[in-house]
Amino acid sequence: MASVNLKKEQIRTGRIIGTNHMDRTKENDTRSHSNKNINPELSSGNFHVGCNSFKEAMDNAEQRLKEVDKVLPPKRLKKDRIEVLLVNIPCPREITEQGKTKQFFDKVNDCMKEYFGEENWHGMEVHVDEVHEYYDRNKHEQCMSLEHAHGVATPFVEGKGVNAKGFMTKANLSRATKVIDDMCLKEFGISYRTYQDPQHKSIEELKSETNIARNEMQKVIDTQHKVIDTNRDTIVKQTDKMAENQIEISEQDEIIQEMRSENRSLQTNNDNLKMENERLRTALGEKNQSFNKLYKDYEALSDKNSSLKHSIKNLLHEQKEQLENLKNLVKNNTEWQNYISDEQNRIHNVTDELELDSADDFDYER
Repeated sequence: MASVNLKKEQIRTGRIIGTNHMDRTKENDTRSHSNKNINPELSSGNFHVGCNSFKEAMDNAEQRLKEVDKVLPPKRLKKDRIEVLLVNIPCPREITEQGKTKQFFDKVNDCMKEYFGEENWHGMEVHVDEVHEYYDRNKHEQCMSLEHAHGVATPFVEGKGVNAKGFMTKANLSRATKVIDDMCLKEFGISYRTYQDPQHKSIEELKSETNIARNEMQKVIDTQHKVIDTNRDTIVKQTDKMAENQIEISEQDEIIQEMRSENRSLQTNNDNLKMENERLRTALGEKNQSFNKLYKDYEALSDKNSSLKHSIKNLLHEQKEQLENLKNLVKNNTEWQNYISDEQNRIHNVTDELELDSADDFDYER
């Protein structure tokens, strides 16, 4: 990703770098640079922010070192003491494409004053004349380098003086990129963290890696060609097999189409059956209602029939008693009739006797 890179150097080394690589703002720069990708025709587009030259920035860094050492001298002065930080700051491609490189680095200059402290930030030189292509071995593709700035700063730590080890903590290094990221989001509406791998390598290193990667890729391509040639017959057979499979697939498609047609017919029948089933459900519901009503009527009639049966049983019982009584009456009547008949016969006989007696008397009297 785009990020701020801090490189620890001595004042003497920084001056050598400046002499060989910096203050490149003229088209007629005749110096011989190790970076063969520098385009002198574009060098007039390079510019400074916060200083008038890289040499001036290094002079100011040396002056700041003397000022701090006078107040907070180091406990032990080492020969390889880190006295200055060279700050590499790339410009996001979106901002360059919008033509806002100058505005971006003006804002970065303010950010670096805030980050290092205004008295510890000595300005930067912006290079737009060494944009080039390189091969990214991680992404396996050609990439374009970004326009960038080389800044100069003093690694000042409160209470410790010029102390690169105390200044370059993990948290502090992360904050360097964050302050620019916050500014980019606010001022330009983009993130400085482009999530592209930062390139902290020289042009020659990138070119060397590019050539190595290309050779490796060519070896891979040659190997793949051999594999393709070796397997050509297999590919042809597979192609023929694929053609056969295609025919079979076509036949299967026809069968599938027929099955789909039959399925649609079955679906229609199923829908009709569902409608008929719904109609029967409705009719069954109505029949159930009628049945429930008839069942209630049946239960009422059954109760009434039970009552009638009970009444008939009582009537039959009474009838039986009355028949018994009638039999007794008939029997009594018969007996009485016989008795009357007997009495009548007796009376008749008595009457006959009386008449006879009366006849005798009559004759007698006469």
